Amino acid sequence: MKKLGHFVKIESARSSERLHFDFLSFCFFRNSDGGNVLYFGNPKLLSLLAVISYMLAIEILNFRAKRYFVKFKEHVVGVFILREKSDTLYISSLAVNPFYRKLGIATHILSYSEKLAKQMYKQWLELTVLKMNKPALRLYLKWGFRVKEEKKRHSVLRKNLET
Repeated sequence: MKKLGHFVKIESARSSERLHFDFLSFCFFRNSDGGNVLYFGNPKLLSLLAVISYMLAIEILNFRAKRYFVKFKEHVVGVFILREKSDTLYISSLAVNPFYRKLGIATHILSYSEKLAKQMYKQWLELTVLKMNKPALRLYLKWGFRVKEEKKRHSVLRKNLET
């Protein structure tokens, strides 16, 4: 299949679409790497209660953040959240539908985020990645991100935008 990055569009999620966003985020992460990229629980034990807990946690963690849908032919193929810090634009909950991976969508999201961060005069673009998510880690390192901080299960990466 060809790369789709140039054929997708990024749209801000409206307030009325927040639950839809959170549910898609949950589904995309649940279907990643056998469900191992969710922050909690065994994927085999996921229930409606787990979905609700996940969505509530996303709402609390990203209350003031801006959510985005990535669409291809009006279908949501990815989601991500941007949070502004003093000198940093932080990307979180970046997730691509498993059927649309390796088609340039995550690269398109990174490009969009970097361009926006530069327009906002931010020095850094930052994100967190689970250590077990090797494809994402490779992509971020290829894009010029460097390890800022190591945790037990994840790494915080950042890219200097002033070079």
